[in-house]
Amino acid sequence: MLAFLRRKQKGLKWVLWLVIFGLAAGMVLLFVSTPGDLSSGGLQQGEIAQVGDRPISAIEFRKQYKRLYEMYRQVYKLDQQDPEIIKQLGLGQQALNQLISEYALTSQAQKLGIDATPEEVRQEIVKMPVFQNKGTFIGTVQYQQILEQNQMSAPEFEESLRRDIIRQKLMHLLTDGIVVSPAEVRQEFESRNVEAKVKYIAVDKEAVKPATVDEQELRKYYASHKDTFRTGELRRINYVFVRADPLSVKVSDDAVRARLNAINPEEQVRAAHILVKAPQGQDDTEARKKAEAVLARIQGGEDFATVAKAVSEDPGSAQQGGDLGFFKRGQMVPEFDQAAFSMQPGQTSGLVKSPFGFHIIRVIEKTTTSPESQRPMVEFELRQAEANRKSRDQAYKIINAVRTGKKSLADVAKENKLNPMTSDYFGLADPIPGMIVRNDFNQRLFGLKKSDLMQPYQGSGGYYVAQLADIKAPDVPPFEQVRSRVENDYKTAKGGELAKAKATEFVNAAKSGDFDAAAKKAELKATTTNYFKKGANIDETLRFSQELHDRVFTKMAEGETVGPLDVAGKFVVVQLVDRSEVDPSKFEQEKTQLEKEITEQKRSQFFSTYVRNLVDELRKNNEIQINQQLLDDVVG
Repeated sequence: MLAFLRRKQKGLKWVLWLVIFGLAAGMVLLFVSTPGDLSSGGLQQGEIAQVGDRPISAIEFRKQYKRLYEMYRQVYKLDQQDPEIIKQLGLGQQALNQLISEYALTSQAQKLGIDATPEEVRQEIVKMPVFQNKGTFIGTVQYQQILEQNQMSAPEFEESLRRDIIRQKLMHLLTDGIVVSPAEVRQEFESRNVEAKVKYIAVDKEAVKPATVDEQELRKYYASHKDTFRTGELRRINYVFVRADPLSVKVSDDAVRARLNAINPEEQVRAAHILVKAPQGQDDTEARKKAEAVLARIQGGEDFATVAKAVSEDPGSAQQGGDLGFFKRGQMVPEFDQAAFSMQPGQTSGLVKSPFGFHIIRVIEKTTTSPESQRPMVEFELRQAEANRKSRDQAYKIINAVRTGKKSLADVAKENKLNPMTSDYFGLADPIPGMIVRNDFNQRLFGLKKSDLMQPYQGSGGYYVAQLADIKAPDVPPFEQVRSRVENDYKTAKGGELAKAKATEFVNAAKSGDFDAAAKKAELKATTTNYFKKGANIDETLRFSQELHDRVFTKMAEGETVGPLDVAGKFVVVQLVDRSEVDPSKFEQEKTQLEKEITEQKRSQFFSTYVRNLVDELRKNNEIQINQQLLDDVVG
């Protein structure tokens, strides 16, 4: 987080970088599914999870979720009125994973005697550019105001910062001993700098596969490849869908007013700018002179938009005459933000220096967004939340009725005027026809026993109640049932055999004669590539092949021909045309920085693995408890 804040990226509220640490730590968990029916035993009311002996409150989770949502909203222009997109992103699970990672790391650090003092937290705060004015801390009052504008209190921010400092200390303790060898540095340098050019022919397997097949050959192929056609375990469910209809519920004006009162009026500015880029950390004299010349043109009466189109180095706004549209406080880097919000419409700034260079800013409009203008969105959110609550509550009632009343799910569904349905058989990774769910639905379901009921699952527009109806063990279907698949596999296999045979015939001819002449005789196209590097795609046909790249850059001599190699669905024969040599002087210049980069990468990878293993161990020991019902309620 600290490094990100110091870089002050444009167009994203600085406080949202607080979320980035969570993404970095939480990413190691994003593809670790949280069991849907985890017991919430031991959790107190209002606690959404517990990591070891530390509870995560619903309030803390909600704030983390909102910060994460705000980051996605600004980066990807999300619309809060499209909840299905938000649900598909899995923001609730991401937010929870972030907090679990943070708490797990903090707990582990404490066991190792690692902590952060109030003075260390203070020192980090006063060093952050967002809290500085001309290199000096802005003061406590303005510091708290900035936090309030970003809907965060000083204690919350400082606790988050404290955890981040602890995380960095733990990371240093675990990874400072990780180093890279001179051979690794040399190898990485070669990967980035050495280039090669090849000539090749490619025989496409798809193009030579047979159009027709003999039935007896198909049956022989099926008999000798039966395991290929074995299905995995399949399941079938009975289910009902309880729709959440926001139009069927009412919300009180008091509830709407309470939500509106919690929204602060936001001042917005529409501004245009001209950017002259300046190198960071280097002499900016030339850039300043260029910017001063542009400013003189504006002050001399030239049209701002015309000059911006001609000279601005911001590709995102130059062709719009520098117009950036409306933006809120905190969306731009602090230097730009302060200048824009301090001017009135029609005014033009002097030179404003930011990490991007020199800006000349003109304010076009100013406006204040009143909370009342957001009434339709607030009403929709409240209706949606209430509809989700009612749908979830009804789903739980249905489950309880089936469990306690000894009735079938179909009978209880009909009593509730709902339509009972039964799915086709499906596998763990298969979509389920008629249902709009994510793959975690399948994962939860495959953890159940026959006749088990799954906890209410929030899908698109409501909640599903599902009961496992049947399980099919893995099996090999009869030939007739999989004939089309057998035919396709047989043709593909034959295509591979024919392509390899043709490529083998060619390589024998090319090695004993001229590559181009052999290609012409075999009616194959010989292609010569442009120069490419070890880690890059070769071209659109060969793309990237680890085997081919290894041969070209380490094993082949210039003029040598190898093949056939199975690359990108084709059998290819390749001849090395040229390969550049390592520039010793350039290597000497860059090896120190390269060693630093590789070391940081190795340490980061190690630490990510450490975090993943730490959380996995907590799960294994049942030291992570999740209140799934409360989690669904908060996210919903």
